[in-house]
Amino acid sequence: MRYRLGVDEMEPDHWVAWVLDLPACFSSAQTQGGAVARAPERIAEYYAWLSAHDAASPVPAGPIETEVVGVCRAFPCSQDPDYLVNAFFEDDRRPLGYWDVGVALRLLSWTRQDLLRTVETLSQERLVQPVAGEVRGSIAGILRHVAGAENWYLGHLDVGLDRSQVPDDPFEALRVVRAQTRAQLVRLIGHERVVSRRDELWSARKIVRRTLWHECDHTRHIAGLLAE
Repeated sequence: MRYRLGVDEMEPDHWVAWVLDLPACFSSAQTQGGAVARAPERIAEYYAWLSAHDAASPVPAGPIETEVVGVCRAFPCSQDPDYLVNAFFEDDRRPLGYWDVGVALRLLSWTRQDLLRTVETLSQERLVQPVAGEVRGSIAGILRHVAGAENWYLGHLDVGLDRSQVPDDPFEALRVVRAQTRAQLVRLIGHERVVSRRDELWSARKIVRRTLWHECDHTRHIAGLLAE
């Protein structure tokens, strides 16, 4: 089966190949070629991940092939050079249908299960313990960042929570923001709006793409820190 890839230079030496036909499936590498080359392996792992959460999930038939349908390079925002503008693919313009939102909600429940399982045995002391070199300070800081970024994504379509509504406790923040995400995705079915914020285009489909990726990416990030 052939899968479409949207390739995105998110920041210098950080390329992501988004598998546009499989929400929450992506590969990353320091180069464009590396991200594309890793995509088939990540697709196979993705199907294994689906099966681990639901044995009735489909499995790919035949060899896994990929096709690059879009390449975007990050560039500095004209109003804020410190902000890098990331990819908006043609596929991001497609409105979310009922099936798309149903799939997204199920995947979001699984990515959240994975995140919470990664930290479920940690004491409060370990959660807030400073981590050397970690820009967000601690694992608790990373969890707050996951919630904050998800709410920030929603805010691009004016459906996020006011920052005062997001609790400081990381687990409560994750819960409150995710409840907002679930409610707003249902309301965004059929939504065709594309908006520009700081030179970057956003749509409902892009919000889903980025939210799933961000939670998966930081779950791996935390697992790596704990393994060290």
